[in-house]
Amino acid sequence: MSTLTFPALVVSGLLDGLNPCAFSVLLSLVAILLAGVALGGTQPRLWRVGGAYVLGMFATYFLLGLGVMSVVAVLTRTHLPVRLMGLVVVILGLWMVKDAVVPGWGWALKMPARFHGAVRAALARTSSAGLFVAGGLVGLCTVPCSGAIYLGILGLLAREPLPTRLAYLLLYNLAFIAPLVVLLGVVANRRVLNGIGHWYLPRKGVAGAVLGTVAVVLGFVILLTA
Repeated sequence: MSTLTFPALVVSGLLDGLNPCAFSVLLSLVAILLAGVALGGTQPRLWRVGGAYVLGMFATYFLLGLGVMSVVAVLTRTHLPVRLMGLVVVILGLWMVKDAVVPGWGWALKMPARFHGAVRAALARTSSAGLFVAGGLVGLCTVPCSGAIYLGILGLLAREPLPTRLAYLLLYNLAFIAPLVVLLGVVANRRVLNGIGHWYLPRKGVAGAVLGTVAVVLGFVILLTA
């Protein structure tokens, strides 16, 4: 690829998968599943409903990216719209860094409050269908949290031939869900879950700052190569 290397694509997808919205909600989901469930019977159910949640996120994120990338592919025929998109990515990245450094200042890029009730209701059902819907909602609402990275990647992928474009979009989204799949594999134990939660939640700000910095870099890459 001319402007995006294979390692950069995979690392960006992995970082996107660690965004505070998706990762925190999955931690909450696992805690709900483990509450009141005998440890011996937890793992199969955890994979079934947790996998449905991750699959819902994957489907939403992939289809959203496919639609945006198709539009961006048309925009790449002229320089000005692409440069404007690069500028938007830089601004969103700086905004993410602002949210991480001074979280109480100004409007934050996060899941809209009106979706919280719908996500909680879907999580409370703990059925495969309900968790698929919850994953889809979180995947959609994750866009404000880390959409700048995804938008930057889509802007770079849109310049590639269609087969390469689709293959790398799929690869990015597989990398995006990889941290969530790994989390499902290791948190069937309450002690492990608590350890991950205690380690990750205080570092959500650091994760946001890293994601924002990556987005700023991607935005400048778009601006310099448009």
